[in-house]
Amino acid sequence: MRNNTPKVPYDDPLRHRKTPREMLKEPISTECEACRDNIIQVLRDTIAVIFVPGIMGSKLKNPKNAPAWNPDDLSFMSGTYMWAKPKDRYNLLIKNKPSLLNEITEKHINYPKAEERGWGSVAWSFYGDLLTSIQDWATPLKVLLDLPVYAFGYNWLESNRVSGEKLREFIHTIKAEKVILVTHSMGGLVARWALGGDEAGDVAAKVLGVVHGAQPVHGAPVAYRRMIAGQEVDGFFNILGMLGAKVLGSDGPSITAIFPHAESALELLPSQHYRTNDGRREWLHVQDPGSPDGLQSYPKGDPYREIYARSSHRDFWGMIHGGWFQPDPLEEGALGRVFHGEATEADPDSEIRARIFLNRLEAVRSFHATIGDYSHPRTMQLFSSGGQDTCSEVSWLARDVTLTVARRPGDMRGDRDMRDRYFALRHIPGILERSRGEYSEVRWVEADGSHGKTVPWDTPFAELDRGIREGRRLILLRVSDFGDTEPGMADTCNLGDGTVPLSSATGLQPDCTTWGNATHTLPFWQNAWHSMIATGCPTNANHSGFFDQSSIQATINTIHNLCLGWLREEYD
Repeated sequence: MRNNTPKVPYDDPLRHRKTPREMLKEPISTECEACRDNIIQVLRDTIAVIFVPGIMGSKLKNPKNAPAWNPDDLSFMSGTYMWAKPKDRYNLLIKNKPSLLNEITEKHINYPKAEERGWGSVAWSFYGDLLTSIQDWATPLKVLLDLPVYAFGYNWLESNRVSGEKLREFIHTIKAEKVILVTHSMGGLVARWALGGDEAGDVAAKVLGVVHGAQPVHGAPVAYRRMIAGQEVDGFFNILGMLGAKVLGSDGPSITAIFPHAESALELLPSQHYRTNDGRREWLHVQDPGSPDGLQSYPKGDPYREIYARSSHRDFWGMIHGGWFQPDPLEEGALGRVFHGEATEADPDSEIRARIFLNRLEAVRSFHATIGDYSHPRTMQLFSSGGQDTCSEVSWLARDVTLTVARRPGDMRGDRDMRDRYFALRHIPGILERSRGEYSEVRWVEADGSHGKTVPWDTPFAELDRGIREGRRLILLRVSDFGDTEPGMADTCNLGDGTVPLSSATGLQPDCTTWGNATHTLPFWQNAWHSMIATGCPTNANHSGFFDQSSIQATINTIHNLCLGWLREEYD
């Protein structure tokens, strides 16, 4: 028989203690519970967000605790690096062995936990908007979850292997049920080593997901190009770009002072897995000085031996210029013995330093082989393309300028009254000495067709004329510029964010089966060659400015979907 007695509410409420995951389940109540006031106490969980910056995006200090690298202090950077000679750069960043600087300024004043969360260790001018946007994100998820934001600054001169191991330890120290990693550029390599490198253990199980932004998955040819030509400048009238190039290193000697000694920088070179935007292995194209129609493309199989462990004194397109090495030049004899197996006499010190570099290069090969195409089971890769000319391939162009030199105008033939004005190779029209991110050189080709030495730009006319009379030829060699489609290059060679080619930024193959019911929220991207899920192009900003508002919003959307999927127990 049905009981028609009216329900009488209880005077004391019924109290519930529930986890965030239980809050998203169907409520189950007895008749008595339905008659009473219910007070629910949420036992909040923590999902931490850890940001990992790119190369040069962390601040460094010297052994005296004074700044050694601080992109937020423009006066310091310009005063320290703009006119620094290569040896000065070497002393500042290599010899002095800088360490991480966590410096809190007035820019962090509204975030009292900024120091303990590492915000002062990363360049605020690059990443401040990203950190604050995630931290200040007004989302209903915060009723159930604490979402603290951490910044993992690191010494970007050390190997990404070392930084990855430190990130692994950092993840274990975070008091949270789960963490979400957000990376920029080289920070993606650091994160992938932390989760998938040697002795990674079970750290990946604590990671809910990873958002990679503008990651050079398999490297970028611009790293090779900068070793020779220096930091590029986008446009002749780009004054800020010129100033930036002066700070970072506007020529090959300035970059070579640092990169061969910084394993992390070498790990940005195209790996054995790198492919061009149209899917080819060969990304370096070399015109034959003896026949401009002849073209050789590299690597055939091993970029480390075919390109990076090649000396320019023997192969003009080789990455290593011994004369630019710091703290002292590497002699040609030592380079010949170590790099090319030649039976030449060598200075013992030069030979030792050449072998140290070669061993470092082998460590880079091992690093690339280990991380391969590893990605966390829930990975989102975001990239930029379409707005910036990018160096996805490099060409060395050769032009015979023997007649240009021999038939120079009469007033440039070394007449006595003109020698103070026109006296050397650099003054001949059509033979340009390039700088600020461009590179060219002139070399002799001997009468027997063998390649000779580089001709200094201040070589006087009399010496040039004597060489030509002896049957030698002069060849102008030039490295391709950004935006050029030179012999050997594909029509798609310029796609990318200005630093990382499209093919490398989309080099991972994320697994969409591990996202549960959130799979439908993943972006889908396709081009003429293939289509990919969990891959998105939210912006066409340049590489360093990748995290604009569009990319930040795409990152926040991914964090939201990861947290919601975890709360719904679609994955652990």
